[in-house]
Amino acid sequence: MLKHHYHYFLSGHKDKIHMACHSHHFWPDIAREAQLEYFDIAAKKSDQKWEYFFSEIIPENQKLISKHLNFSRPKDISFASNTHELLTKIISHYFRQDKIKILTSKSEFHSLTRQLKSFETWNKFEIIWLDNESEHFSSELQNTLSNNEFDLIFLSHVFFNSGKILSEKEIKNVISLKKNALFILDGYHSYCALPFDLKPYEDDLYYMAGAYKYAQAGEGMCFITLPKNCNLRPVLTGWMAEFGNLEQVNSNKDIPFSGDGFKLWGSTLDMTAFLRFNRIWKMFLNEGVSISNIHHHVRDLQEAFLHENPLAAYLMDKNLDSLGHFITFDMKTEERARSINNSLLRDSILTDFRGSRLRFGFGPYLNKTEILQVKKALKA
Repeated sequence: MLKHHYHYFLSGHKDKIHMACHSHHFWPDIAREAQLEYFDIAAKKSDQKWEYFFSEIIPENQKLISKHLNFSRPKDISFASNTHELLTKIISHYFRQDKIKILTSKSEFHSLTRQLKSFETWNKFEIIWLDNESEHFSSELQNTLSNNEFDLIFLSHVFFNSGKILSEKEIKNVISLKKNALFILDGYHSYCALPFDLKPYEDDLYYMAGAYKYAQAGEGMCFITLPKNCNLRPVLTGWMAEFGNLEQVNSNKDIPFSGDGFKLWGSTLDMTAFLRFNRIWKMFLNEGVSISNIHHHVRDLQEAFLHENPLAAYLMDKNLDSLGHFITFDMKTEERARSINNSLLRDSILTDFRGSRLRFGFGPYLNKTEILQVKKALKA
């Protein structure tokens, strides 16, 4: 679909088929110009570059993200270099309490899972881990929310180890039953892949994602949307969180926070990824390429891949309507998953496995001819 935009990455992977798109998407060629642009800005503006970034580049990022998600308040988007930083700041808002109760699943991103397990060693925390792969997950989620009160709920929009989507019905159930809990929806495997209208929920949840995967802009730019009148006051904070009040001397013990997205900002960070993201999505916007266009292309590739697939018996879910942009096969043992992965690698097909699960991702630079080659290799 968009293969002509990826000359550098395709050349770097010559004669290879990249089906690890769930782990790392290729960057369009225009991202290279953004790398050089950052150096040129620093050379011309030195310390004054921050004024330029905050007045020009950051608002542009916020507007592009808001357009993708149909979010109505671009200024209420916070940024950090990774989602772990955003999440730990939010949790630190509750550090003042004697007890902190969190609801999550057994299939969240590794940094979160490790952090929460670490928090569990501290008696202050009580964490309930739901099995999102249980056939009773929806009812268990509903019952758990009905019978408990939480401080924070954290769930993925697309679960990383299965590709399964948290349905719109499940999202609505969380919102209706969450009481006073803060609800974070992790869009790391759905942002810029699945079309998603945040507008109906923008004041009921925090949507967190990043540029690393499907947004195709690489590491270093993660974000979270804030609901209206967000009252968070994180214990873990940085100087940018009071941006706009820097010239006011604070003589008392009160720690001031910005009233918009700067509330969750930390300290100085590398802005290269912000430039890459802007260049890429402005180019796509100018060419009329939307997230919906990319999604339809990927669905066509996935349908071709699943048709008479040699590994069909190991499919975790064949209903594409309930899946993100990668497909997972449970090979029952890690040894078998590793064996197939290594065999594909010898055929210059790049994918990955986690435990017994073999995952195939689909990017906008792949075509059906390549998908048929992969199926032929699998059959062999």
